[in-house]
Formats: sequence, structure tokens, C-alpha cells
Amino acid sequence: MIRLPASEQIPAREQLPDRGDGARTGWDAAVAGEIPPAAPVWRVHITTVEESCIRVRCRQSAGSGPWPLTTALVELGRLGLRPTERFRSLGTGRGRPILHSQEAEWHGLPVHLESVVTSGGEVVEAALALPGMDEVVPRVDEDSWWELVDAFAVAVDATHGALVDGEPVELTPPGSPLGWRRRIGDHLGLLVPEGTETAWDCSASVYTTLPSSGLAVVLR
Repeated sequence: MIRLPASEQIPAREQLPDRGDGARTGWDAAVAGEIPPAAPVWRVHITTVEESCIRVRCRQSAGSGPWPLTTALVELGRLGLRPTERFRSLGTGRGRPILHSQEAEWHGLPVHLESVVTSGGEVVEAALALPGMDEVVPRVDEDSWWELVDAFAVAVDATHGALVDGEPVELTPPGSPLGWRRRIGDHLGLLVPEGTETAWDCSASVYTTLPSSGLAVVLR
């Protein structure tokens, strides 16, 4: 985890001064072609390259409750996410599908949503994937990013998960605090239940806690 110094944290739109006519300098002036917009503010550098993917384990077992992505699309739609294609699903034609995916768009960024039934039909995992952070950072600020992740985690009723860059994820809960610490070595970050008692030592640290889902974000 690389925290950006205050001198490199460029103000987001709402932090820009008001000119007195209700418009903000920077973004609104850029629309008029006067000056370039200020970059969204980020306090941390997350080094994803291929994709910025949140993959989580859902609390509900397979075959019960609504489809996770159906709920997620409603909640993420409140944050501006919009489907761009018809959903795809694979299953028996009855009950929850084995695989359910949806392509979408958020602030001009392509988004891939997916849920899959694993472990012999007993466990449901869900994923929210955006491009690498080099594409994400210029378009949205950090608070909006974590708000999207938090809303997704709540919508699919996530128990825990990981921030990954294309690598596979083991989402069976570790049986001990040492298991969590070993797992952080495999990924850029983890989403763990708030209050998880783990001595991360120098390998990682708790960066923030997502307010609605209650998951703590641990970054390496």
C-alpha cells in the first residue's frame, strides 16, 4: 500500500472553490474549454494492471434468495452504474443460475459483474471488475470507488473477499488469524469482517472500514 502525500492529492470537484455564480472553477471551466479539469483525489495507490476486481463470498447459500447480481444492479444503479448489454446466465432453467454475468458502465468505465456457484453447488461467489487503476483513477475519486465497493458488498451480502488483479481467489474462510495473514500475500488486498483479530505485522495494514457492509479493507 502506497499512501500519497498531501501535496499530490489533487482536489476533487466538490473541493474546488466556488466562483460566486454557483459554478465550480476547474471542472465547469473545463467544460467551457477554458482550463483542464483537476484530477480526482486519491489518498492511496493501488497497483492493479489488468483489472481492479473485488471478488467476495456471499452469505446466502446457493438456491436461496434472489440472484445476487439482480440486487447489485439495483443498488449500484443508484451510484450511476448502467447495464450496457443483456445479462448472460447458465443453469438448469430453474432457481439460481450456476453462472450469471452482466456488462455495465460506470463513469465511462467498463464494468463486469459476475456471480458463480462453486464448491459442489453450495457456495455463491460474486465479482465486480473494472479496468486497472491507471484507467480508474483519472475518472473517479477514491471515495466514489470505495462507495461502489461497499454498495456491491452489501447488495450481494458478502462475508469477506479480496481485491485482485486477475489472479484466482480462495474464498474458503481461513480457520485462524494466521490464515488471514498468509492469504494477504496472495493478493493486493483483503476484505475481512470488522474486528478480525490479526497481527498483520509489516505485511499489510487495515486501510479503512466500509461503513455499510462493515468489512475492513486490508491493503498490502
